[in-house]
Amino acid sequence: MGTIPWFDGLARAAWERLAGRQLRIGVVGDLMLDRFVYGDVDRISPEAPVPVVEVEREVVRLGGAANVAHNLRALGTAVDLVGVVGLDGVAEELAAELGANGLSAEGLVEAPDRPTPVKTRIIARHQQVVRFDRERRGPLPEGARTALEARVDELAPRWDGIVVSDYGKGVVDRELVERLLRWADRTGAWVSVDPKPVNAPAYAGAHAMTPNTKETEAMAGRPAHDDGEAEAAGRALLERLGLRAVVVTRGERGMTVVEPGRVTHLPTRARDVFDVTGAGDTAIGVFTLAKAAGADVVEAAALANVAAGIVVGKLGTATVSPGEIEEALGGTG
Repeated sequence: MGTIPWFDGLARAAWERLAGRQLRIGVVGDLMLDRFVYGDVDRISPEAPVPVVEVEREVVRLGGAANVAHNLRALGTAVDLVGVVGLDGVAEELAAELGANGLSAEGLVEAPDRPTPVKTRIIARHQQVVRFDRERRGPLPEGARTALEARVDELAPRWDGIVVSDYGKGVVDRELVERLLRWADRTGAWVSVDPKPVNAPAYAGAHAMTPNTKETEAMAGRPAHDDGEAEAAGRALLERLGLRAVVVTRGERGMTVVEPGRVTHLPTRARDVFDVTGAGDTAIGVFTLAKAAGADVVEAAALANVAAGIVVGKLGTATVSPGEIEEALGGTG
């Protein structure tokens, strides 16, 4: 039902490369906490024409770079997470959530003058009513930047792959990317970037980038809706930034994988889409893990496509398990 043999074969090849491998991935970038407030709506406020949400429960999840790390850990991968938090209650919640999910907080750097980013979503009757963000953007203070670089230098020698997760909060800049690429040159680690369009020049020389359609259009300065447009936009980014691959994640249109001399369009694997929150985090984590295991770019993208297709069928920031991937691939491994 919807199974595409050639596509499944690519994903299966990448999945089999992971069998028995003990890999460690470094995830560097913007950390945040996702807070979900669930409730019900049955009336409009007398104060303003807005719904009144009667809160029933609250859930916190790891977001941003922390969600990438969470997805990798859920697959049994060793992960080092490096990023910046404030001196606040949200940072404590984030550290507790990391620990509860088998992740270490040793790579977290404190910046006292910055709040730990938190995105709060109000959800009623399975629909998001509103989202509000608490964060501060802009360059890091010098002390936090120096401490962040020290953490990278301490941990990077053991990384098989590196994910740069840029949400535009100020952690990722050209200097950090260059530092990570120098380490990758020494260790052979694969470096993937989840980009923020305004920061595009900082990613020059990275191995791969995984923008969504909107991000691709913003960085390339051209549309990327149909296959031909996505290919042209991806190729423009590939050449402009000197990348080895651009993987355009296109939602219900699947993925377009652009490499020098090769373009591959992968159809979507999602059957039911309930929530796209964090799907890009899942995709880049699985893609980088597969590349670290020796998969080629298209095999790695195909496996990432499978994983993202599973996650969008869940509500809220979510992860995918080995069993779910195995089932999606037909359970023949």
